[in-house]
Order: sequence, then C-alpha cells, then structure tokens
Amino acid sequence: MANFTSTDLAFTGYTIDLNNPENYNVVYIDKTAEFEVVHFCNQFLEKYKVPQTKASFQKVESFLQHSLLEHQVYREELLDWIASNWIKL
Repeated sequence: MANFTSTDLAFTGYTIDLNNPENYNVVYIDKTAEFEVVHFCNQFLEKYKVPQTKASFQKVESFLQHSLLEHQVYREELLDWIASNWIKL
C-alpha cells in the first residue's frame, strides 16, 4: 500500500482519533477523521494502480470533499465513484 501520511494531506481540520487505528470501520469512512482519510487515499492509490504520487494522494482527498459525495460514507461506493471520475474531473 502507498505510504503517504497526514503531513501529505492538502486539507486541514480533520479530527485526530487517539484510538487504535486498526479499529476503523471497513464498510464506512469517517471523512472528518484524519487517519481514515489517509488510509482511504492510500488504499485507493494501491487498488487502482494510479501514480503513487503526492498529487494523486491529494486528488483522492479532494474527491472525498466533492459536493456530490457529501453524504456518501460507504467505502466501496466512494472508491468506485472516484475511479469512475478520475479522468473526468
């Protein structure tokens, strides 16, 4: 898996979860939690074999903030939507 960290995020204001990061939900994503956003972005880069660059990492992050995805929390649906719109947007 890609190994970008919270220092590579483009946006700020995420919550810091002091709980064990291994306890995150595999079905849903909390788009306000720093660890989950970092993990999701790295997961996307690995799954879809897009360039393993900071720019790609931040592009995934920006898609998570897209207004069309405001109420979407299902991890797989988010992954699929971002993959489908990677070139379009």
